[in-house]
Amino acid sequence: MQNYRIPLQAMIVIILLITVTAFAGCGQKNEVNKGEQITVTDIAGRQVILKVPVERVVTTFNFEGYIAVAGQDAFKKIVGWTRGYWEGRRQWIWEKYTNAFPEIKDIPDVGYTSKGTFSAEKVIALNPDVVIMAEFEKKKAETAIKQLEQAGIPVIFIDYHAQTLKNHIKSTLLLGKVLGKEKRAQEIVDFYQEQVNKVYSRLEKIDKQKPTVYVEGGWNGPSTYGNSYGNYMWGALIEKCGGINIAKGKIERWGPLNPEYVLKTNPDVIIITGSYWPKNPDSMRLGYYANLEESKELLKNFTKRPGWENLNAVKNNRVYSIHHGLSRQIYDFVSVQAFAKWFYPEEFKDLDPEESFKEFHKRFLPVDYSGVWMMSIKD
Repeated sequence: MQNYRIPLQAMIVIILLITVTAFAGCGQKNEVNKGEQITVTDIAGRQVILKVPVERVVTTFNFEGYIAVAGQDAFKKIVGWTRGYWEGRRQWIWEKYTNAFPEIKDIPDVGYTSKGTFSAEKVIALNPDVVIMAEFEKKKAETAIKQLEQAGIPVIFIDYHAQTLKNHIKSTLLLGKVLGKEKRAQEIVDFYQEQVNKVYSRLEKIDKQKPTVYVEGGWNGPSTYGNSYGNYMWGALIEKCGGINIAKGKIERWGPLNPEYVLKTNPDVIIITGSYWPKNPDSMRLGYYANLEESKELLKNFTKRPGWENLNAVKNNRVYSIHHGLSRQIYDFVSVQAFAKWFYPEEFKDLDPEESFKEFHKRFLPVDYSGVWMMSIKD
């Protein structure tokens, strides 16, 4: 039997071929694993099985939360959403995004849970990989959710309404896991914690009488008292930021307070929330296209209600306005900072919630900051 010697150059070629083949095999394996099946626990404590990262998404609320985490591919993945809420109740936000991304006007509407129009049939026809809903919608769309799950479409719940640090972090990280954007989600969580800790780390050291606070939704204008909030949304936020909510114990979730009660309690701070509600020209206006002078005049009109000239808040110019959508969003740290600054001006004089919101836009949102989102009657 003859002994054959393989030349050195030939040996090198063989080794290179084996190496290239091995790497090619690894590439094929990674491509298969791209649709990895995982089990996540959503904010409602439900275990949900789905394949990640998802490519087809239906979302019904917290649009900016989804957009912030999803990043540049956000709109490419949305195959259906609750257009009625965003377009109908947050018109200036809708206008800002549709001006920047006209194509989103063509995304199908799947209905609105709060109006009873959410359609499981429409969602199923869109064949999404996941449906992302706010936790408060769970009871409102119970039957539709069962239909989606029976059709093999996973539904996950997130929650920014409770305004707890735990739910906020968990919801953001859950979105990151589902969307394949875990690093970005963690960056948002880190930024959020940094911003709220600027308030919470100082509040516990403040030893002075807490201000009494009245919050009212400003969509009715001055002629009719709008909703105030008990231990929910704005009401809960008052307490978290070191204030005393005059609606606590009078309203369970939301509803108007008796005007005589407001006069009797004589709050130290008054906050009127604003947005863009064009059906009522006297409503408080804030948002991407708000004008400071116009908003200031609208806010002054609220102080002209009978008896309000005698309120401490009015006499001391401690009357403020903040955008109504800032209380239950991924960026609600803006409200935390604004409330703390309004309640304790000296202790938080270095805090600038507007700059914080501008930074969030720059880092995590696909549209530029503009307009007026919070203001004092003195501005």
